Amino acid sequence: SRFFTVIKGVIYSYMITIPFFITFALILTYTNFPERHISLAVIITTVASILIGGSTSTKSLKSKGWLYGGIVGLLYMLILHFLSSIVFKNFTIDRYALINGFIGVLSGAAGGIIGINSGTKIKSRVKRRR
Repeated sequence: SRFFTVIKGVIYSYMITIPFFITFALILTYTNFPERHISLAVIITTVASILIGGSTSTKSLKSKGWLYGGIVGLLYMLILHFLSSIVFKNFTIDRYALINGFIGVLSGAAGGIIGINSGTKIKSRVKRRR
């Protein structure tokens, strides 16, 4: 059950990330968008996706949202690093990869906390109505 919670969070995260990355690619291809803003757009998209994935997946949990959200963020970043290593044919674990992993875990943990708290409020409202 908890395994599927984490997998669900990663899937939600990528369902948000992929359309944004495709949109960025199209914008870069067909406009004069400055390439120096790409890194910021990628970071914002990644953090937002992991936050949403972590919060969505932990709404049904009663505790440890930070842990499961953090695992969502870590797994998301591991998959992203692995796929980018295949595309660029350069698998290295450097400072950049570690910082990204740390940001992913923190974003997921924050999303997990948000998910637990929003799920708790929803559950308590349902109990009061009964």
